[in-house]
Amino acid sequence: MCWPGAGSCAPATSRWRSSWSRRAMAGSRIWPGRRPEIMAVLDATPDKLDLLIAAQGAKTGPDWLEALRAAGRDGFRALGLPTPRQEDWRNLRLNALYGQSFAAADAAAPRLTWAHLQPIVPKGLDCDRIAMVNGVFSDELSAVGELADGVVVAGLSQALATAPDRVHAVLGQVARGDRDGFAALNQAALADGAAVLVPRGVELARPVHLLHHALAPRMPVVAQPRIVIDLAENARATVIEHWRGLAGETAFVNATVEIRLGRGAKLTLIRLQTSGEKGFHIDRLASSIAGDAELDMIQIDMGGRLSRHTLDVALEGRGAAAVLDGLFAIGAEQQTDTRSNVEHRARDCRLSQTWKGVAGGRARGIFNGRVHVLPGAIGTDAEMSSRNLLASREAEILPKPELEIHADEVKCAHGATVGAISEQELFYLRSRGLDAAEGRRILTRAFAEEIVDRLPFETFREQVSGWVDRHMAQTVLNETVAKEATA
Repeated sequence: MCWPGAGSCAPATSRWRSSWSRRAMAGSRIWPGRRPEIMAVLDATPDKLDLLIAAQGAKTGPDWLEALRAAGRDGFRALGLPTPRQEDWRNLRLNALYGQSFAAADAAAPRLTWAHLQPIVPKGLDCDRIAMVNGVFSDELSAVGELADGVVVAGLSQALATAPDRVHAVLGQVARGDRDGFAALNQAALADGAAVLVPRGVELARPVHLLHHALAPRMPVVAQPRIVIDLAENARATVIEHWRGLAGETAFVNATVEIRLGRGAKLTLIRLQTSGEKGFHIDRLASSIAGDAELDMIQIDMGGRLSRHTLDVALEGRGAAAVLDGLFAIGAEQQTDTRSNVEHRARDCRLSQTWKGVAGGRARGIFNGRVHVLPGAIGTDAEMSSRNLLASREAEILPKPELEIHADEVKCAHGATVGAISEQELFYLRSRGLDAAEGRRILTRAFAEEIVDRLPFETFREQVSGWVDRHMAQTVLNETVAKEATA
């Protein structure tokens, strides 16, 4: 089956919106036993901010860490929280988040056990696992085997205790605490998370699984983990991030991921977001990529009432490269927003980016991708596409790819398409004996397949494919099928 453009072989109709342009030119832990302080997000006054940070354990550490937190507090007080008046946030409806009150995660909350995690551990893979619960490293749920000399795979609080100088070299150096109010809030509350540090010339023998589980059985909670990944010159690693929450629980995860790749290093990064249907997830990924290094990233976003991903990628040295592919699949009244900003700062850097979205129900998906070619970055080769499929009449997807070029002799292209499920293809499947619901599942699954099939490790890929299929059937298409069956 062929899927050009937004994913259909049928001729374009007036419901399709598309654009295409091409240009070529010559630590510490939560206080045990402390009653969590309730904080209404919109009422984050200085006093309540200090209470929240204290309750989350962000009190101790070396002077440089205290200075980093202080800068975050000052930044948050200066910036406040984003509003629709800001261009980067104007399409995301934040009312539900801002109207909710949250508690700092309670150390006395019911514990997770291995039985809770076993269904989501990557199948068929021998991984080193770092588990976090509500932003805090869990030694009980983590499992790390023997590592090569100099490799650190640990909770951030552990790494701060055992390798503070190496953490200091990265933490706060790549991610900007002044990016927005949420970034500043994460920096202000910086206490725990995960660290993956790989020295020069070392290739990790096993993938690293970074599992963050949001847990809010009693009341809504906020968690603010920080993840640091540092690969020195010619190092290699595969990292799987999984952000998970439970159905029926309201948790707000405000995370920051910092990545630094030395010359010739390569990081394969897989990001999965499967928060519960009442969850809120906001994260920033900031990466600095040296010459001849490569970031190969695949992101699959399915969960949460609201999710927002900010990707800041800096191609710093000659020959640096990034492959950034993503899929969001949303239904009901879910919202997801991805903001991608890739800066080409040196010669001969490469970018390949494909972002696909499927939206059903009354969901809203947003993708804003920006490629910025700085002066002197000649030889740039960048291509970005956003292809999207509407699975209902009330769903909405808003793609906006952008190019900003300040150098000659570059090759850049970008395009975006939004279209509906092909009635012609659906009719063909129904003529072969399939009902409408099954036909829709097949068509949406085929559309998503390009991204899912990029996942490494066959058994893991099949596992994630099953999650995507179930989510498509239960959330993305469920309301659509029910409504249109009675239309």
